Amino acid sequence: MTEPLIIEEIKNGDNSQLAEIYKAYRSEFVRWASSHYQCDKEEARDIYQASIITLYDNIINEKLKQLNGSVKTYLFAIGKNKIMELRRADKKFDLTQEVHRIDIEDEPDNEKQKEKQLEIVQRCLEKLGEPCRTMLELYYYHDTGLDKLAEMLDYKNGDTVKNLKSRCLIRLRELVTQELKKH
Repeated sequence: MTEPLIIEEIKNGDNSQLAEIYKAYRSEFVRWASSHYQCDKEEARDIYQASIITLYDNIINEKLKQLNGSVKTYLFAIGKNKIMELRRADKKFDLTQEVHRIDIEDEPDNEKQKEKQLEIVQRCLEKLGEPCRTMLELYYYHDTGLDKLAEMLDYKNGDTVKNLKSRCLIRLRELVTQELKKH
């Protein structure tokens, strides 16, 4: 069945399509989340379950009317976002790890390397300037939510902050990349 028809069927109450999607991608999602995000299998299954529920809610509430990619891609993107939310909530995820999504070493071998990388990120964060520095620090180090940031920094809403945060993070990555090339 094609992607638009699957969405339409689910929207019209045919949950058999949702069950098929659930079965089709569950094992692959668990493997993917375990290998890419160091989730244990039980945590990955829970995240997958929550992702399926979000997919369903988005279809029913018409947040998802048309897919640009596949159901699998959309579902995995939801899962990735849920993993990131969980990591921030657990304080296992920090700005340094986010910056390191560029092609540099994800897991430093020793404490000295970790300290050096943290120093580079901190220096680059200072170079970044305002409002980016404050926004990234509040979001990653103090777990401040997007809506709260919008209120604190006097922006229209959480979506505005999300877009600005994304641009700030891209700029920070560029600065870190430049700094690493010097060393």
